Amino acid sequence: MPEQQLLAAVDLGSNSFRLMIGRVAPGADGHVIEPLDNLKRTVRLAAGLRDDGMLDAESQTRGVEALARFGERLRSFAPQTVRAVATNTLRVAGNAGHFLATAEAALGFPIEVISGHEEARLIYLGAAHALPRDGRQRLVIDIGGGSTECIVGADFEPRVLDSAGAGCVALTRRFFADGEVTEERFGRAYAAARARFEELSHPFVARGWDYAVGTSGTAKALVQIARSEFGLPLLDRDALSRIRAALVVAGHADRLSLQGLKPDRRPVLAGGLAVMTAAFDEFGIDSLDYCGGALRHGVLHDLVRRSDGADLRTTTVAQMISRHGIDARQAGRVRDTALALFDQGARSSQEELQARRKLLEWAALLAESGMSISHESFHKHSAYILTWADMPGFSRPEQNTLALLALAQVGGLRKLRGRIDDDLSWLMVVALRVARILHRSREDEDLPTPALFFKRRSLRLEMPRAWADRQPLGHASLAGEAALWNEARVFEQFAYQTI
Repeated sequence: MPEQQLLAAVDLGSNSFRLMIGRVAPGADGHVIEPLDNLKRTVRLAAGLRDDGMLDAESQTRGVEALARFGERLRSFAPQTVRAVATNTLRVAGNAGHFLATAEAALGFPIEVISGHEEARLIYLGAAHALPRDGRQRLVIDIGGGSTECIVGADFEPRVLDSAGAGCVALTRRFFADGEVTEERFGRAYAAARARFEELSHPFVARGWDYAVGTSGTAKALVQIARSEFGLPLLDRDALSRIRAALVVAGHADRLSLQGLKPDRRPVLAGGLAVMTAAFDEFGIDSLDYCGGALRHGVLHDLVRRSDGADLRTTTVAQMISRHGIDARQAGRVRDTALALFDQGARSSQEELQARRKLLEWAALLAESGMSISHESFHKHSAYILTWADMPGFSRPEQNTLALLALAQVGGLRKLRGRIDDDLSWLMVVALRVARILHRSREDEDLPTPALFFKRRSLRLEMPRAWADRQPLGHASLAGEAALWNEARVFEQFAYQTI
């Protein structure tokens, strides 16, 4: 990526929405991000998550208004220089899709809902760039509004990472909704958070670490209180106990007065303290310091990596090819032909085409991952794997697209109705299905490049007549494929002919 390039990261957290703008500059590890601007809006999206799992109108309005402000600041930015990510609340909200459509219009850029594992990876990447590169094992705890991400790693390499469904806003809403804090309420909040950590703590404890750091607002607030109110260099168990006692004595979040506590953090401090105390006890933490690098910093560094060709998604795909025993030569054949078909028919902005092209490439390479389970209905197994596997670097919508393409590669088209609503996505399906037909022999052969024309919702596929004479089965299969598409009425016409 060029030096002095401006980049922007938007973090749609469950408590706060944040925008960070940075400039790429040379550094000892290849590059550094120089922060130029930071905007924060306290949205408390998780507080608007109703008991039925839907976001209420008020929280959606707060979120859209914040993103509209961010959009004004980002008006001059090119699409490839901005990445917006959404976390826990938008992972679980039943009406997240409706909100995201409005949110993207307000922001002016796509918003990716990332998995808990991907969030943890990006948090660690941001923290690693803010911590010494000393080879020591560190435990990173990031308490957000709806979830807490936990990572053990050394330098820039995360070793163990996971996400627990316990956050400061979620626990505050559940146990301290009216602001009242009692010992009994705090005990129940602590038990709920501890139960979440118990589900995932073993690999972390088994690996061990040399020191612990906390990122984001809750950790920052608690460390500041420990220093300003109690004169301690780090947050330790004694400080946690004293903050808890102060909360119970105050009886209400609004009456709490502690040095270092900012007004906007006061309403969610009780929930955040319960989560942090549970983390200390479950992981055996004695003390913890604050680290300024977090999710938005990791997003910026990841943007630089992708621009420089070090896209983690490519590494993830290669690892999955190996893990699932995929026939790499066959996958490569299908990929090359699918991309050649897509390139002939696709019409869109350059940024959109490149993004879709990469997804089609990865889908072709991973389309047979389900064969590691069973050859029968392998496309369904592939779709399941690509939906639910931990795939570092991929957002949730990207994984869903890969899974849908895997499901679509063979069989009828009716299963795709209502799940695909744009021509470019349908073209990706056509390209993958035709490529699979053409490479059914699973052998290297001198295959002529098929011609594909797509205009005004009509599609025409052409193959040389000499090929059709040599390959009657392939010719018949393509004719059958065209008939299948015409029966489904996805396009106005799907014509197949030999020339």
